[in-house]
Amino acid sequence: MLSIKGLRFTRANFRLELALELPRGAYGVILGPSGCGKSTALRLIAGLLRAEAGSIELAGRRIEALPPERRRVGMVFQDYALFPHLSVRRNIEYGPKLSGEAGPARRRHVEELAHAFRIDALLERRPTELSGGEQQRVALARSLAARPEVLLLDEPLSSLDASLRRELRADLRARVLEAGLSALHVTHDLEEALAIADRLYVMDGGRIVESGPPEKLYARPLSAFTAGFLGRGPLLPVSALLDEPDSDAGMTQARKIYRVETAFGPLSAEGPLPSGSGELFLHFSAQDVRVSPGETRPHMNRLRGRVVETTFLGRTQRLALAPPEGGETIELELDPLIHLTRGELVALDLPIDRCMLLR
Repeated sequence: MLSIKGLRFTRANFRLELALELPRGAYGVILGPSGCGKSTALRLIAGLLRAEAGSIELAGRRIEALPPERRRVGMVFQDYALFPHLSVRRNIEYGPKLSGEAGPARRRHVEELAHAFRIDALLERRPTELSGGEQQRVALARSLAARPEVLLLDEPLSSLDASLRRELRADLRARVLEAGLSALHVTHDLEEALAIADRLYVMDGGRIVESGPPEKLYARPLSAFTAGFLGRGPLLPVSALLDEPDSDAGMTQARKIYRVETAFGPLSAEGPLPSGSGELFLHFSAQDVRVSPGETRPHMNRLRGRVVETTFLGRTQRLALAPPEGGETIELELDPLIHLTRGELVALDLPIDRCMLLR
């Protein structure tokens, strides 16, 4: 297990405070916007930067005071960082050779990894003779060759085209889990994070703000930042809490229904009402929205707005919607076959039990 507690690092006006737990054999992903501290976190774990305070424990031993080569941490960089003057074979065997692994065992290990990453035919080439995807496979094989306890990956797929990214991310996850390793992978790509993570860590401003299985975070985020970053759907500012829980609209015993005022009219959301003093938002997933020409059905909200713009995206269309009386627009993605025109007034039905209140 990788266990990080109270890790602190300050540079200029940026401050990172990190705490996370990554079980052995799990594939973890840190997801967050550019500049939030994702890559800095990896460099602290690898020993490439020194923390001011806190602890890093890996497989039961404290490593924060050890030099990088003694931490048993593998690192895959965004730019691959291969040795250009060495062949693919010598790049991969660099770590095992440095640790004193015997020649026959080392060669066997290199060939096993080359086969696993489908680079057998490239072993005698130089990195400059390889494509981006081939170089990334070599970088991954080289990191695994050193037999690390945990593998750190800093945006390893960002420079590849979309189809190659999809292929390589599945291959990468499979190889890491086959080796029985833990992995901590940094990305700002939402699809990539959701596709490969066992455990997702959402980061903002140098802190992990929420963590857990990706399905759980997506279905029920705890904060407006997480909901917005995961791209679930709009966040409607709440101007007033109209009353206490609405017993007439209540549909479950486990949660209460709250009535709120928004620019798109009064709406209902399933509780709990979040604590704290931050701004309150009503949030829902765009997948739950239905364009409704008739009367609203029981247990549904009706949100009314004016179409500002529609953009056809193939699988969906992006709708920019303004409040009927004007104001800040929201964006959501709908069925691309629904015909909407600019300036048209539309009614959208939202299930009350799929709306939530967030800060």
